[in-house]
Amino acid sequence: MDNRRWLWIGASLLAVGGLYWSVGQAVGPGNGDVEFQKTLAALKQVKSFRGTYNESTPGTSRSERTWEMDCNQVIIHQQSHASQANTDSPFEMNSDELLVGELRYTRDHDGAWTNNGRAGDPIGDRGSAKWYCHNLEQGTVNDLLPDVLTMTRHGVFEKGDKKTVNGVRCREWKVGIRTALSAQAGSICLGVDDHLPYEMTDGSGHYTFSDYNQAIQFDAPEAVLQTASAVGGSN
Repeated sequence: MDNRRWLWIGASLLAVGGLYWSVGQAVGPGNGDVEFQKTLAALKQVKSFRGTYNESTPGTSRSERTWEMDCNQVIIHQQSHASQANTDSPFEMNSDELLVGELRYTRDHDGAWTNNGRAGDPIGDRGSAKWYCHNLEQGTVNDLLPDVLTMTRHGVFEKGDKKTVNGVRCREWKVGIRTALSAQAGSICLGVDDHLPYEMTDGSGHYTFSDYNQAIQFDAPEAVLQTASAVGGSN
């Protein structure tokens, strides 16, 4: 996977850090675990959605990312911006790309799209839209959606209040993950009716998710969309 694309995303969706609530406060397998199993099952039925990510350090750095994914067309559109100031090495980065089947297109400064060939690994299709869509069917797209599979295996949960995110009622859960190598903490808001994730936080990072299984219109050249249509029709 192109490291430049993920520089401003972080190593994972959940920030590494100490658990900020005790195990004694957490909800056991009879409650939280059941809810997250429902979420894992619901994610396997998702064919399209949109996501956003924002993270900032006051006066120093800012990262923004948006993405939209439609596995009916086998296409992902991602836009990212990252900047860092007040350091010895200030920088600003922008990225606009389409993953179509096994191919990757990038938008140039003049607005034209360039075909960069195969996306992801040189061998295989890891990191391509085809690969992401396959993993979405398994509920394991953990850098475009929350890593619910890991949560169900290693999570400690605390049930929170209900709130509205992007017009959808969801219940917030604090989630702690303990493994032999790390402790991770964050929160996630799961739809009251559909059990899908609509918001997630991981310290300074904030994610939102919306438009599940809605039709997505992509701003792309006709040739790119025809490629997407051909790939989608072959599945």
